[in-house]
Amino acid sequence: MGPLQNGPLMRIKKLQKALSSTSADSLLLSYSRSTLYYAGTTHPAIFIVTPEDYHLLVMRGLDRVIEETCLDTDRISSGKGYKDAKEWLKTRKIEQGTLGMELDILPATQYFQVSELFSEFGIIDISGLILEQRKTKDPQEIEYTKEACRIVDHGHQRILKVLREGVTEIELSSEIEDAHRKAGHEGLYFIRQPDFFMGLGPLASGVNLSKIAGKIQSITGVGLSPSIPMGASTKTIKKGEMIVVDIPTHFHGYHADQSRTYVIGSPPDICRTMYIGMKEIADRIIEMLRPGVRCDALYANALTVSEELGMGPYFMRLGTESKRVAFVGHGLGLELNEPPLLGNNNHEVLEEGMIIALELEMSASIGEVVKLEDTILITSDGVEVLTITPRDLHKV
Repeated sequence: MGPLQNGPLMRIKKLQKALSSTSADSLLLSYSRSTLYYAGTTHPAIFIVTPEDYHLLVMRGLDRVIEETCLDTDRISSGKGYKDAKEWLKTRKIEQGTLGMELDILPATQYFQVSELFSEFGIIDISGLILEQRKTKDPQEIEYTKEACRIVDHGHQRILKVLREGVTEIELSSEIEDAHRKAGHEGLYFIRQPDFFMGLGPLASGVNLSKIAGKIQSITGVGLSPSIPMGASTKTIKKGEMIVVDIPTHFHGYHADQSRTYVIGSPPDICRTMYIGMKEIADRIIEMLRPGVRCDALYANALTVSEELGMGPYFMRLGTESKRVAFVGHGLGLELNEPPLLGNNNHEVLEEGMIIALELEMSASIGEVVKLEDTILITSDGVEVLTITPRDLHKV
């Protein structure tokens, strides 16, 4: 078994060791991103973990699971659900105590069912434990992220070929999405937020850059209807309008998050000025990125630099809101937004192996908007920018 295949087994051992820091005696994990992380599969299953043992209980797709996972077959069995998970624990003489589950994403009805079935147990939320472990990436995760970044650049290359006056946002988005899919994008991305909805990613131009949906604190686009009011619309793109593309990609579970700004012809002077300032701020933050740096220090430094450059009135503003966005980046991995948040009041420090998205935007007035976002790996002595698309203001 090679080092890349061995990743899940090492993650399980680390999780078992981390269990000692909680009051949980055993864990029941059923979220697809968690079963992928620890067992290499997303088929319906419950991953049971104790300090000394683990087992994957598969509800459907057992034959496929056996093909996909690196777990030994004696640690896999078919089952009907939590009742069989309780029986497995009973064979290990675990008949009471505390269960750990990812309660932030567990549906309420399922929680009540588990509570009734495991009436002898208390149930606690261990989502933070899982997300803490996922903050630093192993070599396999880094390679998958690099491939996602290669894929997202295919969308950029397609933009340069098809962007012209008169094309609609949805036509441009479709061209980008098609290029991503042909390059290996798996077609979805994951956000750990209940009832989240969006098309395949934000794309907006002109006045639509200043119309912000309530779901996320970022440029969203307006979408095609109130059903999904984010993403590309049927608006025609005009010469001189700013265009922001923030369509992520996903490869083997891992994401690339990249934003680039485009314009047909010449941009307004204020947009050119803002972009130069924004890139300078981004470059200065990148120079700071290294293990041991606090997230709130990065945010504070970004604000300081923006003031030094005279960009304070524009920096991290969305739409017509006067309130500044309270972060300049976020972690990235099995989900598009993960800890740590590079934001105000977050005392977490960067660690070697973290992958973050540095996400900066500026707004002067309606439609005068620019954005720059890159996927970045924290290394032992600095960073590696994983997104390969040139970080310029792209004039077509």
